Amino acid sequence: MELLAATGESPCNAGFNACSLLWRVTESEGFAIDGGAVVDKFFEVLIIALVALVLRWVVNRFIARIIKQVTSAKRPQSISELTDLLGSSRTRREEIVGDRSKQRAATLTSVLQHINGIVIISVAAMMILSAFNLDLAPILASAGIVGVAIGFGAQNLVQDYLAGIFILLEDQYGVGDVIDSGEAVGVVEDMGLRVTTLRSLDGTLWYVRNGQIMRVGNFSQSWAYVVLDIPMPPTVDVDEASDTIMEAVREFADDDQWREHVLMEPEYLGVATMTIDEITVRVGVRTTSDEQWSAGRELRRRISEKLKDSGIAMGGGRVYVPRGSAGPTPD
Repeated sequence: MELLAATGESPCNAGFNACSLLWRVTESEGFAIDGGAVVDKFFEVLIIALVALVLRWVVNRFIARIIKQVTSAKRPQSISELTDLLGSSRTRREEIVGDRSKQRAATLTSVLQHINGIVIISVAAMMILSAFNLDLAPILASAGIVGVAIGFGAQNLVQDYLAGIFILLEDQYGVGDVIDSGEAVGVVEDMGLRVTTLRSLDGTLWYVRNGQIMRVGNFSQSWAYVVLDIPMPPTVDVDEASDTIMEAVREFADDDQWREHVLMEPEYLGVATMTIDEITVRVGVRTTSDEQWSAGRELRRRISEKLKDSGIAMGGGRVYVPRGSAGPTPD
C-alpha cells in the first residue's frame, strides 16, 4: 500500500470507475477500493431500479394502447342499430349484455397492468439481490416451500384469485359498472384479481373480496327497464288517467334530449294494484343502462305535471322499480 502511494500508481482496475475517482481524490488505497465497491453497487442498484420503473411504465402504456385498439371496433351508433343488434341472431349472452367494450377494456387494462407491475418488480428485486452476490437458489427453494404452505393455509386467498379470474373471463362486470355484490352496492372503481373496489352512493369506498361474492346484480349491462307505478284515487277515471300518463311518456320518448336513450316504444302495462284507498297504473320504458335513473326521475316529473295540468289528482302511493333494473344513481 505504501509502495503504491509512493509511486502514485492506482490500485484500481484500468478505466474510469468509482475506485479510480476516489483514488484521485484521496490517494488512499483502502478507501478507494472499499468505497469504490460500495459506490459501484449503489449505481448498479440504482440503474436496475430506474430500468424497472421505465420498463413498467412503457409496458403499461403498451398494454393500454393494445387493449384500446382491440376493443375499439365499430359499434352501433344509433338506437335503431342497437335495437337491430339486440334482435339479431347473436348468442343469448350477447343479446343481453350488448356492447361491453369500454368496461371490458378498462378492466383488462387494470388487471394486466397490475400483473405487469408484480412481474417486473419481482425480477428487479432478484437482480438487486444478485448484485450483492447473494445465492438466489436457496431463496427460490424456500419461496417454493413457503408458497406450498401458504397454499394450504390460505385457501381463501386462492379462492379470491380464482373467483377474480372467472369474473374477468366471463365479463360479469367491469370498471364503471354499477353492481350489487350482496355485501355492497355501488360503482366499480377498480377491479383486481383478489378485491373489487366499489364506491357507494354515499361516498363510502367498499373493498369486497372476489371469493365472497356469491351473486352479482349488474345494473349497467346494455339496457334497463324502468317501471313506474303511478298511484291514483279510487274514484279516478282509469282510461282518462292512463291516456294522460301515456301522453306524457310518449312526449318524453320523442324529446330530442331523451330520444337516443329510449330503446323501444313505451309500454302501458295496465292497472297494477287496486285497493279501497288507491288504484295504481303501471308503465314501462326500456332505456340505456347509464341513463336509467335520470330517465326515471324525468318521467316522474313529466307525469306529475301532466296529471296536474289535466286536473287529475294522484294518490299517496309509491314508485316501483324492479330490483334487477335499477340501483344507486352514479351521477
